[in-house]
Amino acid sequence: MRLTLLALALAAVSVTFTAAGASSDEGYRAHDPQNCVAKRFRMADAHGRTVTKRVRICG
Repeated sequence: MRLTLLALALAAVSVTFTAAGASSDEGYRAHDPQNCVAKRFRMADAHGRTVTKRVRICG
């Protein structure tokens, strides 16, 4: 009987904290749009050929 009450109390507390954490928006960035900038750099490789490198910077 005690273990059942303890398990129910623990489940209630965990559900309460889970629901409270889901409602706050701190640290949850899944729905934030990313701002990305794509840059191209032209370089010469070891043989003197021009190589274009693409770099994507998201913040």
